[in-house]
Amino acid sequence: MAAAIGWYGPLIDLSKAYTYIGDYVQLLVFVHKSTPIQYKIARNGELVRMDILVGDETRSYFPITIWQKQMGSQVLAGHVFLLQNLKIARFGDAVEARALHCSSSQCLVRPDDFVSSKGLDELINDCRVGITTRDKLQKVVGWLLRAKLAHCGSVLNYYEHRKQLKVNWKLHEEVHSQDCSSLSELCKCENSCKANFHASVGEIFLPITWVNLRETESERMFISRRLFTQGDDCLVDDFITTGCQICGIPVNSRIGSNMEQNTIPLYCERSSNRLHVVGTIYRPFLLYVWDDSKYLPIFVPNKAAEILFGSISADKVYSSYKRQRSCQIGSSFASKMKGKESSRNGNPNFYTIWLILLKTLFQHEKNSPLKFKVTVDTDKDWENGRIEMVSVSIPIP
Repeated sequence: MAAAIGWYGPLIDLSKAYTYIGDYVQLLVFVHKSTPIQYKIARNGELVRMDILVGDETRSYFPITIWQKQMGSQVLAGHVFLLQNLKIARFGDAVEARALHCSSSQCLVRPDDFVSSKGLDELINDCRVGITTRDKLQKVVGWLLRAKLAHCGSVLNYYEHRKQLKVNWKLHEEVHSQDCSSLSELCKCENSCKANFHASVGEIFLPITWVNLRETESERMFISRRLFTQGDDCLVDDFITTGCQICGIPVNSRIGSNMEQNTIPLYCERSSNRLHVVGTIYRPFLLYVWDDSKYLPIFVPNKAAEILFGSISADKVYSSYKRQRSCQIGSSFASKMKGKESSRNGNPNFYTIWLILLKTLFQHEKNSPLKFKVTVDTDKDWENGRIEMVSVSIPIP
């Protein structure tokens, strides 16, 4: 595809990516880690995003997002790739590259090539690339050899340099609760159980199935990006709806919608009297968490979401959001004074606090792993509650 379309932009070093915000570039990099994030939506098929972590001799780690399923499946960890026609973007303080419809990839060096009898110098000279690209390839391969990052059949684990956390498992736990030292161990649970583990937050995925999204709007389901997008007024409306506050199942498609979808079960499975308690709730979403070994989705219903968001209920967030909107839109002085008076009377702006908590969850370099308590239902698949969050807390040293 690259041959037919051509190159958009120069071949750059990763250390200079921040100077190309909004521009197309070419990258020649070593792939440390590739993480697929996927969700099956019955109406629209399968949504897939591949997050990869790459490096070169100028910058060891740099994130790239790939939305093309075919390209994402071809970019493998442990290989050196020429990634063509990527667009550099900024989200908050973070800079990343994004693969678009015109992007393509070319594998230049595989893990086995580092121990091949042919020799790396001969391999590089035989690559069908230009002089500039060949020089860059020589630098990247030299960096890999000096840093001892490339090995036959194995790749650098990005989190290898992070110190292993000392976990205190001596606290009293509930009966039939399993303590997992890693997400890999959690995945090996063959029977349904309760489990505890430590992990960091990677992404919040909100399946938007109540409206028809265009292909270009798919990123609306990934919350971390939307938090740093100016003018995104749909976040609260997407996150919050009407439903059962006990089981967390939504009643309608969204608050204020005329398209009511009565898909809620007749009885509440989690209520002692089997009756639903209808109110304002957080929509169910998937919380992607990671540790040194794995990247997994956790199903988060309304009650667990309240715990994750600092015990702030959806009703408080939505009421505060509507009050703030009315103060901003209202042109009268009385409307503005009403909002100020409400704040002075001791009503905090829960909407603003909620946004701050959301952004704090994605400060990966500053946050320590959280302790999760979950239920594991081996009869369910990963997208529909195989691992469901019960609570989350900050580990005490």
